[in-house]
Order: sequence, then C-alpha cells, then structure tokens
Amino acid sequence: MEILRHIESRALLISRPILMLGNFDGIHLGHQALLRRAVQDAKDLGGRSVVLTFEPHPLKILAPERAPRLILTHKDKMSLLQSFGVNAVIIQRFDSAFASVEAEAFVRDYLARRIGVHKMWVGKDLRFGKGRKGRVEDLIRWGKEEGFEVGVIEPIELDGQRVSSSRIRALIERGEMREASEHLGRYHFISGRVASGHGRGRHLGYPTANIVARTEVLPLDGIYASIMQVDEQQWPCVTSVGLNPTFGEGPRTVESYIFDFAGDLYDQTVKLFFVQRIREEKKFPSAELLVEQIRQDVLSAQEILRGVELARSAG
Repeated sequence: MEILRHIESRALLISRPILMLGNFDGIHLGHQALLRRAVQDAKDLGGRSVVLTFEPHPLKILAPERAPRLILTHKDKMSLLQSFGVNAVIIQRFDSAFASVEAEAFVRDYLARRIGVHKMWVGKDLRFGKGRKGRVEDLIRWGKEEGFEVGVIEPIELDGQRVSSSRIRALIERGEMREASEHLGRYHFISGRVASGHGRGRHLGYPTANIVARTEVLPLDGIYASIMQVDEQQWPCVTSVGLNPTFGEGPRTVESYIFDFAGDLYDQTVKLFFVQRIREEKKFPSAELLVEQIRQDVLSAQEILRGVELARSAG
C-alpha cells in the first residue's frame, strides 16, 4: 500500500482514483462498507482505491478540548486499511491553513485537480471544508461539474443504534467489549510494548506481561478475557486494567497473564484484544485472597475464550 503525504502543493499521479474521505478512526462497520465499495470499484474500473485522511485529528486543531481519544494508533489504522485492499492512503496535514479552505475550493482544487478523482464513496452525513459547511449534496453537484461521480453509503445501524466512532469509544470506556466488537466487526485491541513491572504477579504464581499502551482508548478498569498477539501468534490470557488497589493504588496499568506460556515477551511489541469484561477491579484484604480471585478469573476467562475463534480477533 502506497503512503502519500500532503497535497496542498502538488498534483498526485494516481491512475483513476476511487476516493474515500474521512478520519476512519476504528475502521468500524460503516467505514468497512465504504472500503469494500471503493476497493471493488477500483477493480471493476481499472483504478486505484485511495483513502484521504487527516493528521492530526481535525478537532485537535479546531477544538482541542473536544478532541477524542483515538481507537487506533496511526500504524494500526494503516495496517487495517491495507488488510481491506486499499491501494494508497493520502495523509493530509491538518493545520489552521488547511482548516480555512472553503468547501468548494477543497472539491475543485484538491479533489479534482490535485488528486484527479475518478469516483468517490462517502457517508451520507459527510461534512467538509471551512466550518464543515460542505455537504454531500454540494459534493455531488461540484463533482458532476468536475467530471467525477459520488456514491453515498447510508449509515449502518445495529439494534437501532447508528455505528459511529464516538459510540464505540463510549462502549469501550464502559467496558462493554462484546457490544463494541459488534460495531467494529472485530475485537477492540490495544498496541504497545511489554515493559518490566513490579514483579508482583510472578511472586503470586501468575507472572504477567506489563503493557505500555500506545493506543489512546483503553477499556474501563477491570478484569478481562483477552487474547495476546505477537507477530502472527496468539495466546488466550486474562488481563487486568487498573490501579492495583490491593497493593496501594499506583499508576494505571495493563497486565496480562498468558495461559500456558513460558517465554519472555520483554520489550516486544504486542497487540492485546479484549473479548469480555469479567468483573470490576477490587481491593482485597490479603494477597492470599487476591490469588484465589485470580484463580477464579483464569477459569472464567478460559470458559469465555473456549467459544472464541482467535482468527476473529485479528484485524
């Protein structure tokens, strides 16, 4: 997959671009509907499927106090886009100058002239240009004048709720991982590096991998049935997200006990997929009672993961 950066000062030489536009945080079911249409059109029309996305997230420039925590790291987003067959991603720097581009100028100068759009696929609720004044109806009209077609995807709904990055964010932060996975079409995962911890788990008989997360959206504190992935290999595990209150509240950590694992993951980059929340985090009167609870948590996680196809966790 080709990565292109910044289109404000040059024309791109892309053959018959079939373009998608947006932040694509989470790459949820709604995003996936767009991706599949554009990728298929690119094959049918002899073109290239292209995503135009922005860095940083526009709200980090326009309203930093409302900027969302991101569901995916930049690297994970690129990897998932590639897995859907996208040919190229244009990463446009979003700054105050770009934010001031009027909607019509964006369509005519950026999309038509610099990218040379052949066709676009967008969501029905798309807003673009200065002040988010551009609407799908404007895009269709200006696109027709510039010689490209616009296809519109209706919002995806599950149980009467529209699938959106903001809703998925809320589900994850409430620990509702099953519901989040239905909206994502996969289990939510975090990426990070395994670092040295306090070593308490080893002393208790349950050595854990301490993960320093790069992903911004973490689940609600608690205990989770989860899946650890290193490269292409996966292991079932039980994960604690929280402050370890039994030992005196410390910084928030993510620690995973991997079943039947004897290797060393220190300093390795991993992905951790959250399948289901088992319980809330608790403070125990003694280490012995904590160990007994961990034993029960392991059994619960094993039972939950017994019915899980590990392949479904992969992006």
